[in-house]
Amino acid sequence: MIENYRENQDSLPSAIDRLYTIISILRAPGGCPWDREQTNKSATISLIDESYEYLDGILKEDIPSEREEIGDVMINVFMNLCIHQENEDFLPQDAINEVCNKLIRRHPHVFGNEKADSASEVLSLWNSVKENVEGHKDRADSFFSHIPSSLPPLEASYEIQKKLKKVGFDWPEVSGVVAKVEEELEEVNEAIAEGDENHLEMELGDLLFSVVNLCRFMKIRPNVALHRCNEKVKARFQHLFDMAKERGIAVDKDHVKELNELWEETKKTER
Repeated sequence: MIENYRENQDSLPSAIDRLYTIISILRAPGGCPWDREQTNKSATISLIDESYEYLDGILKEDIPSEREEIGDVMINVFMNLCIHQENEDFLPQDAINEVCNKLIRRHPHVFGNEKADSASEVLSLWNSVKENVEGHKDRADSFFSHIPSSLPPLEASYEIQKKLKKVGFDWPEVSGVVAKVEEELEEVNEAIAEGDENHLEMELGDLLFSVVNLCRFMKIRPNVALHRCNEKVKARFQHLFDMAKERGIAVDKDHVKELNELWEETKKTER
């Protein structure tokens, strides 16, 4: 471990060593009670949260935010590594060496004699090495064996559809995907008219699945698209909230008409 962990480091190896040293000190007896309570599960949940905060910085093109948030991502990656070392599961360098070897092995067009002139050819080589060299083949009895059950439903839908595409189960044109979305929306309307909650839930699921499929077909990550929409709505309503406060309008159900007018005004300012 690096000794002068209180000082900024000039090289990447020493800076990485500094961060791991600090986390190890926080996790050690006499360190920080909160950090000592962290587990691989809690650190991974934080890793997901920090990744989205880093994504916010990217979407806003805010370099200082990106620098800070990717550092927070590294905290949680290193926290996980530190916990594994404490549990004597494996050493950090074991995990890093393993992924380095995998990158070299799966890029024979860079580190070997194979050729790949396009992204699709690279993916073909990657999958070939993965299956034929490393033996990572799907279980014969489970077509979706490599899709983690812990994935959130939105991401799981995306991965399921990617898997289906690999065997040619896909739409030839985007018009077909859009038509499917429209078809599922019509079925939702029918379920609403029926008043059957169970049927409506199933149809809404079909609609969501078809919208995710449209995102995938257009090479847009649905979770990123939804995240951007969430942030837009939050920012828009915060603007509405600020205007309502300035004009003495209560933000409640009794002033919905005024709030709707402010909403439309807010949308115009965005344009």
